[in-house]
Amino acid sequence: MEQPVFVARPAAPTQRTSAIGGHPVAKDVINKLATALRGPTTEATPIASLSIPIDDGRRLCAEGLVAFAKGDIATARAFLQRAAEDGDARALMALGDTYDPTTLTRLGAVGIRGDEGTARSYYSRALAAGVGGARERIAALASK
Repeated sequence: MEQPVFVARPAAPTQRTSAIGGHPVAKDVINKLATALRGPTTEATPIASLSIPIDDGRRLCAEGLVAFAKGDIATARAFLQRAAEDGDARALMALGDTYDPTTLTRLGAVGIRGDEGTARSYYSRALAAGVGGARERIAALASK
């Protein structure tokens, strides 16, 4: 079972405000997440030096993952929903995680409920889009 990636904040990050929720987001954290979402590359190049900007879906997914790692589930859902609408299939898997009761319990989420049906729906859509790990998440929900 894949675990969400948590990124530790550096001592003096460069901050910017995200488009949803107005929460400060460290630029280097977004760059790291965006690089990870791009997949394996032959060399590690910071995003700032790339000539082709990251597409909106991946950027939104990265911001959603940052919010999820911070425990801000509502903001994470908003970013991930927009990323999924922009065609980022991995956002579907992450959306499933934001509704998965097991994941929310493991993260210690307070004041927000999981919804197995919604989680299963997002995991199924991720599976149909070819995202790895979705089948295992569906099976884990079914075994409860």
